[in-house]
Amino acid sequence: MDLKGKVALITGASSGIGRDVAIGLAKEGCKLVIVGTSENRLKEVENEIKKNRSQVLLLIADLNRKESIDLIIKETLKVFKKINIIINNAGVLFDSDFLDITEEQWDITLNVNLKAAFLLSQKVLSIMKEQNGGYIINISSTAALEVPAGIAAYGISKLGLVGLSNALYEEGKKYNVKVSTIYPGMTDTPMLRKFNPPVSADKWMLPADITECVTFLLKQSDRVIVKEMIPWARKYDKI
Repeated sequence: MDLKGKVALITGASSGIGRDVAIGLAKEGCKLVIVGTSENRLKEVENEIKKNRSQVLLLIADLNRKESIDLIIKETLKVFKKINIIINNAGVLFDSDFLDITEEQWDITLNVNLKAAFLLSQKVLSIMKEQNGGYIINISSTAALEVPAGIAAYGISKLGLVGLSNALYEEGKKYNVKVSTIYPGMTDTPMLRKFNPPVSADKWMLPADITECVTFLLKQSDRVIVKEMIPWARKYDKI
């Protein structure tokens, strides 16, 4: 895919992986829709994108609320008229033993990490069908491959995202829409740093490493689809 002029919608774009991917795609010539809950942090991302002379639409949206989904799609089409790429990256994580997970924690995790991705992808796929093409990338986690008890709600939501990708792939290929899943291993993001002691950069991956995965996928020829990627830090030893 030639990325210049393509419209890319990224959730969870105010920090971590989403922030880096947004800035990286701006450097590739994409027009960006950045979605998050922190206006101050999104404005910082917006400023970085503008340094690359890319157009950007900033949207404050709580993906735990269904009405936010309609707002995102409506405002994106109003400004850019199309959506070529969506990266479902938003995620929340509660550090809780399985027996201590509350219903509220469960609902928020599934709503943000999975339900929002389903609702957004459903609407975007319909748009991409009319455009006869597009790309959906879901950011899962290696926690989906072996769900840890300590972050069970998170791991289960990310496993559900894999199932969503599979369904979207089967439906999307009829309309020239590609779908891929990335399973990042331990990546140095604010979300993970809340639950882990600081580590050196050579022990964890950096968000920039995931950005490289995203651009690799998007730049493949129309002949090729890479359905899944599992990037892992070479020097990280799981304990």
